[in-house]
Parts: sequence; structure tokens; C-alpha cells
Amino acid sequence: MSWLFDDAYEYRAEARRVLEQVKRSRRSLAVRYERLNETTWIERPLNPKPHTPYHMNPHITYNDVEQAIALYRTAKAAKQQCETQMAEADRIITAFGQSHLEEFTDGRLELDSGTLALRAGAAKPLKEGHPLSAAARSELAAVLPSAYVRPSCDFTSLYSCRDKVVRQLLAARGIEIVREDKFVVL
Repeated sequence: MSWLFDDAYEYRAEARRVLEQVKRSRRSLAVRYERLNETTWIERPLNPKPHTPYHMNPHITYNDVEQAIALYRTAKAAKQQCETQMAEADRIITAFGQSHLEEFTDGRLELDSGTLALRAGAAKPLKEGHPLSAAARSELAAVLPSAYVRPSCDFTSLYSCRDKVVRQLLAARGIEIVREDKFVVL
């Protein structure tokens, strides 16, 4: 995977060279360059006009559109490259994790560059490699012993439900629908 790392720095150096060239060629203009994030710079006028949203501003200049198109294409190319690198890295990590599963302790494997964490996914029924349809799930539930089948609610839709009757019904029973969002930093 080291070739991906080397390529990322090569592209970064190339992008910096292009940015410096653009800065030199546009130095005489009354603009400044502002860094939005690690990979994106935008051009701002030194004497800014009051901000009016583009949908309310009928005079969008060719320069504005050209800059927006260039920014969009650069971001899109960077996104594709990053997604390709992430997919390749994900494939390698998954293969490594599956082959070294016995080395995990409490669902984690400490490595020099980070920690691999094993997150248990939801159990789901498959038939010939494909998920069961709702009708097939109902049919399976009818055949299985009752200890393994339970009626269930769609708690995700209940969480964001604004129906007054449903809210009153839940409140009368003392039930609150919450969502447990978790942040994982490895």
C-alpha cells in the first residue's frame, strides 16, 4: 500500500506548484487566497462586496463560474482518487483482519499505525447470497419456534415521528424513543 502513500504526496506537491504558479500570475489582482481545508484554497477579493446569495444575484460573472467549475473538477478528481485509495485500503485491512482474527483482544488489534476494531454487524438472513424479501422473512417467522420470533416496531421511523397520536401513546406508557449515536475514533 506504500505506493498509494507516495502518490498522495506526489499529487500534493504538484498541487502546491500549481497553486504557487496561479498566485504569481494573479499577484497584480486585488485578491487574497484563503485556505478552506487541507486540500482546498479559494480566491477572495481584498475589498469584498456585501454578500448576496447566488440564487438572488443575477450577475454571476464568467470568472465566478470558471472558478467554481475548476474548484468542482479538482474536488471531484480528489474525491475519486481518495475513494479509490480508501477502497483498496479497506480491502487490504479486511483481508488482514480475517486472516489474523485470533490475534484480536476484546475486538481490537493494536498496530503501529492504528488500531483495528472489530464491529459486529447486524445478523441478517441470506438465501443463495441474497437478502430475504419481507414476504420470505414473514414466511420464515411463521415456521420458526416462537422463542426465536418477536414482533418488532420500526424505531427509526418512530424516533422522527411527528404524529401527535403516536407521541401521546408513547408518553402514556412512559416510553421515550432515543437514538444512541456513537463516535468511533481509531
